[in-house]
Amino acid sequence: MLFRSAADTLRASFTNQNLRLANKPIEWVGTANYEKLLGDDEFWEVTLRSLFLVLIVVPLEIVLAFGAALLLNEQFRGRALVRTLVLLPWLVPPVVNGFLWGWLLNGEYGALNGFLWQLGIIHDYQYWLAEPSTQMVWVAIVQTWTRFAFPTIVLLAGLQGIPWDLYDAAKVDGAGSLRRLWSLTIPMLRPSIAIAIVVESIAAFQIFDVTWTLTAGASAGGAINPFTKTLMIWNYELVFRDLRIGLGAALSWLVLAMSLVIGVIFIARIYNQGVKDK
Repeated sequence: MLFRSAADTLRASFTNQNLRLANKPIEWVGTANYEKLLGDDEFWEVTLRSLFLVLIVVPLEIVLAFGAALLLNEQFRGRALVRTLVLLPWLVPPVVNGFLWGWLLNGEYGALNGFLWQLGIIHDYQYWLAEPSTQMVWVAIVQTWTRFAFPTIVLLAGLQGIPWDLYDAAKVDGAGSLRRLWSLTIPMLRPSIAIAIVVESIAAFQIFDVTWTLTAGASAGGAINPFTKTLMIWNYELVFRDLRIGLGAALSWLVLAMSLVIGVIFIARIYNQGVKDK
């Protein structure tokens, strides 16, 4: 079924299929849809916006996940409970996370305003999502909150696979905590870091749910926010609003191709180096 759907989408990407023009016969147009997209300024605009999200989200996730994995790798009372709490944001559907953060950031009754006001940090309620220049930053923060549990699991599994004998030998050689972290832990974790980066880069590049519910519309027929329009939001617009099936299918395959390129680059540069070092 999956392969059939992919084949149907690929076939549609080479046609002029448009449901708004029901009386117009579907014709084979070759690579015209791909050429149209690649020559469209909006394609490059939303692509750069998607890449911008990747560049913000992935480092934030990896740093947060690395710290959480180091903590959860230690023995302490209540570790099982903390591990469960770390997983909660990931278990909640992204749509729910988007609406939840939309409520937290609301400029009139949002919990964030109330919390900061009680602490005396702000004296007037702020409309956090009102400024176009900060909307993408908040999308990145919410995406990080939603997804950081996955790289935490991956890195924690990598940490537990490092033999303790290596740390004991490093201590005997006089290596301190930071030295062991930099020279032993991080190099041994490179394959795990590569997997986390690849998966989260693709997830951030193909982001839809969080962006849609937080800033882009969130309701049927609602206006799409041009300041947070990413590749998947634009694809939604082409297929479900404009009903340009052929063009939307071509965009889907372009997104897939770019995601594969991102994955291959990170795997080749990080994973292979980590395996070689081992």
